[in-house]
Amino acid sequence: MIRKFAKYWRDSASLLILARDRSTMHQEKYNYKVLVFKRTAKMAFMPNSIVFPGGGFDKQDASLQWESFFRNRNIPDSALKSLTEVDGSRPYIFHTESTDLLDRNISLRLCALREAFEELGVLLVVNELKQKQELHYSKWQKSFDVELWQQKIHNGDALFQELHTALGTMPDVFNLYEWSCWLTPAMFRKRRFETAFYLAILDEMPDIHPERHEVQEYYWDTPASLLQAHREEKIWLAPPQTYELTRLSYVHDIDQLARFAAKRNRKGSTLLCPVQYNAADGVIFVLPGDDLYPSRYDYISDNPDLDKYGDLTQEVIRKQSKRLHRVEHKDLHHQAFFLNIHPLDDHLHLQGENDFFKHF
Repeated sequence: MIRKFAKYWRDSASLLILARDRSTMHQEKYNYKVLVFKRTAKMAFMPNSIVFPGGGFDKQDASLQWESFFRNRNIPDSALKSLTEVDGSRPYIFHTESTDLLDRNISLRLCALREAFEELGVLLVVNELKQKQELHYSKWQKSFDVELWQQKIHNGDALFQELHTALGTMPDVFNLYEWSCWLTPAMFRKRRFETAFYLAILDEMPDIHPERHEVQEYYWDTPASLLQAHREEKIWLAPPQTYELTRLSYVHDIDQLARFAAKRNRKGSTLLCPVQYNAADGVIFVLPGDDLYPSRYDYISDNPDLDKYGDLTQEVIRKQSKRLHRVEHKDLHHQAFFLNIHPLDDHLHLQGENDFFKHF
């Protein structure tokens, strides 16, 4: 079956991997770092940009054979079903269109895990479920021929499930936290992706094996340091990365972040598809909840009001709106973030106004 928006964009999944950094705990205000990598210049989509691991959805991710796989490892159906029980917003990417396919809330997790292994050689696994454990940290598999399997899966010579069968491991779909969902703006037309972002939290930094065709180099760094390098034009972060790193930058403790992510995990993800307005001194991308965000937006049409405020500055345009959820761009490396409404889906505040952390 052809998915509803297949001719407009591709589905994908991405993984924010955060790991405790014990080496700098006494020098940094952050006790964790984030894993990102630089895409090679040959990549068709966003070459040379700094991104989180992730990539396109594959039919193997949706295979019902995964149900048998988990069942054979004594994973109860209720544990898998719990991953599908989300109360909040569900963008179309999470819709499962056929009973012949694995539920999208599971298959997208598998996609994110597979891509993280293909690109960076990080294989997140779970040995047993500890549903009563307060904090759920992912673990990474050691002591196997990472690069051999990485290339086999990357080149299509083996399936991700075959890797886990050979190792006797299980992909850790259970300790991933649903984080957000982004759609490339309509103006990009032929290069659009709807991407489900998940968060994985590790108690130690895993070994990294960069895939040479996709990965030019990789970085472990704090959210603030990555954003500063972006502003200094040492690196270029794609827009979803700047947004996500900005709201992460206000949380310095990985345990606090884990508790928050676990509590928010089933509250859904509003689709974040930026809509552009031109201003006299730059461009503005508005997001759902902002006064300028089109009502009943179809995610396909161009913005007919693109140049409506083109003679005004970003500040003047901002002062004309009561509800703000936007990013103002001066250029590719300098953005300002504004949010004066309650964060969508009870998420982290884009400007750090996270009063609820007093309870964590």
